[in-house]
Amino acid sequence: MRLLAALLTTALIATPVAAQQPKPKPNPFSDRLEKLDDIPRRATLRRAILDSGQYCNRVDAAGRQQDYKNLVMWTARCGRGGDYALFIGPDASVQVRRCPELKTLGLPECRPRK
Repeated sequence: MRLLAALLTTALIATPVAAQQPKPKPNPFSDRLEKLDDIPRRATLRRAILDSGQYCNRVDAAGRQQDYKNLVMWTARCGRGGDYALFIGPDASVQVRRCPELKTLGLPECRPRK
């Protein structure tokens, strides 16, 4: 019996940590954004940038970059105004940051599309 308990304990300890990680929560707002055609997607991201008080005359390139905690990170390259990271929450909240700020904030590095 003790041998069986020892084997079970060893098996549980040896279970990969990745298998124990919870899956990311669904993010319906980001999913809808991803399904949009290119022009409406870029217009939506531009509106989020403008609503945050930043400047962007037009979004030349945009794309989904990665999941970050419970957020989905998108990037947008503005014709004038620079590169931005947009973190979209599952509740449709959006946090906009200029790409050069991300490192100092401990956030993932921006990789905007060209």
